[in-house]
Amino acid sequence: MSLRRHGRLATVAASDQIISDMDANQYATGEGPCVAASVEGRWFHVESLEAETRWPAFTPRAKALGINATLSSPLLARDRPVGALNIYSRSVAAFAPKDQELASVFATEASIILTDAGAGVTDDQLAERLQAALWARNIIAKAQGVIMEREGVGEQAAYAVLRRFSQRTNTPLLERAEDIVASAWRTPVGLRQSPMSDPYA
Repeated sequence: MSLRRHGRLATVAASDQIISDMDANQYATGEGPCVAASVEGRWFHVESLEAETRWPAFTPRAKALGINATLSSPLLARDRPVGALNIYSRSVAAFAPKDQELASVFATEASIILTDAGAGVTDDQLAERLQAALWARNIIAKAQGVIMEREGVGEQAAYAVLRRFSQRTNTPLLERAEDIVASAWRTPVGLRQSPMSDPYA
């Protein structure tokens, strides 16, 4: 996740070093999907960097890191582009429509955080809030995966199950997601829950 603060783009949250390097290469060259999304306020989806011609200085650096597809969604504060949520993949054509939608949803959530934060929040405080949001989204996605495996349902149905159990127990969605992810470590491999059972209550 890149954010423009004091006139310069900087990475405030990253899942690993390659992501940080990808962002740094864009800052150094002044071009790339992250830079473009943060300036133009629209998303940039590259299915294959092999055929990409818009960023001649950045693209070879990305390919050298083993990245072949990118998805950058703008972050907005009071309707102004201030950064970008960047997702990179080693696989060509890695981002299906549902992946693009999920990225858009998270970018919207992060934009709300940015708008609510205001000018009085320090860079470290803002980075902490965004990292927490990124971590929360990751946990919820993992919980969805556990439910999909156990119940044999699709992604949307899994999210509905997660929300239903959260509401039934009057427990925050993230807390229920953490419980479900933790339960996956305790469940022996190959042991499938019966669809009639209620392992999340």
